[in-house]
Amino acid sequence: MVEIHTNEMCENMDMLMDKFSVRQTVYIHTRNTCEKAEFRASQAITMVFADCDHNRIILCIGSSLQMCEPPESKARLLAGCQDENGFKDGMRGVARLSTVHGVAVDSENLIFFTDWMNNCVREISNDGNVRTLYGARPVPGKLHGEAGFCDGYANMARFNRPWGLCLRAMETEIIVVDGHNSSLRKIIRDTDYVETIRLEQDMSKASTDINEVLQQPSQLLYPSEIRMSYTGDDVFVVNSSSHEVMRIDLKRMLFRAVPCYFGVADTFRPEGLNITSGGKFIVGYTGYDVKNCLKDTKLVSFQGLQLFRKERRPIYYRHLSRVEITQCLTFSLAVDKSRTDASLWITDCGADSRLLRVRLVLKWGFLRVLLLGVQKPVTGSVFSMLPMCVHHNRSSCPILLHIVKLLQGVCAFE
Repeated sequence: MVEIHTNEMCENMDMLMDKFSVRQTVYIHTRNTCEKAEFRASQAITMVFADCDHNRIILCIGSSLQMCEPPESKARLLAGCQDENGFKDGMRGVARLSTVHGVAVDSENLIFFTDWMNNCVREISNDGNVRTLYGARPVPGKLHGEAGFCDGYANMARFNRPWGLCLRAMETEIIVVDGHNSSLRKIIRDTDYVETIRLEQDMSKASTDINEVLQQPSQLLYPSEIRMSYTGDDVFVVNSSSHEVMRIDLKRMLFRAVPCYFGVADTFRPEGLNITSGGKFIVGYTGYDVKNCLKDTKLVSFQGLQLFRKERRPIYYRHLSRVEITQCLTFSLAVDKSRTDASLWITDCGADSRLLRVRLVLKWGFLRVLLLGVQKPVTGSVFSMLPMCVHHNRSSCPILLHIVKLLQGVCAFE
């Protein structure tokens, strides 16, 4: 069922070819040869999360959470049963869950995830035990968790189709996108209290920041993905209703739209979002491409460059013994800081369900050596002889800083 394919070049990469090669690899391929939609549902890879700290990829396959450790390709079970959804706490394969959209991992290797159809946030401990932390607990005889909109402690709180989540404030808080309640919820881990974040739109004049745009009246409506900024003060949320990405200032409780299209037609709807350490967006879209005869497509764009593009196909998942159809495009950015290397993991669900790995690979090996020489110039080397300048008692070399910025940008989506 698992198959590794050879690398192939992505299309439309002319702007990148002078610096590096863009390689697209099929990492895991589930062969959906069966005609029954129920079988295809159990094989569908509908979510991917790159856990960079533990060098692993966490996947939602069917109604299970699984993980793989590159370069190993075989997925191993974390929780649930691939071909049987439900709602039950317990050890790994004994537990039952449904569609997972959001995952976060803390410093103690506890895995938190949103169980979308069961309307709750759950945890996988280090020994593999699955328990429902926030939202309604499993009830014998009921196939899914109770939906609602209520603040409260732990299992007294209620969610309605929670989507993404992330850790914040030194991992003391969990921010959850409560999709069908069109809100953000904050979970204080010390007290287990779930509260709704009250937000207002920031209508102030746009600054000179390139990430700011002239504001129009908007609201959070059916938000989905969420990503934390590297400062920890802001989060970025995909707002499906307005086809926008919102920057949310959690200190001032304000939100405003930021541009993410980079030339993509307005008929595309953002579905996924990731942020590089340099603060640049990688955005996934689904929708109609008006320039190509209204062809139904999905794509991943980075600074206007298309890293992935394909005709959009429906995937199937099971819910309450019936089959439903959705459109799926999720991805996660994994950065290996030791090698300044980056991979983009993309779920591509259609007739076949695949996990793709898109990598930017330097063409010339000496550039890596050059980067090391620039970052740590040896006394007497050509880099140490370049002109220096002093600012606030700190010396630096503008030429070297510029070279470092360029090389890091090539190496790791900077």
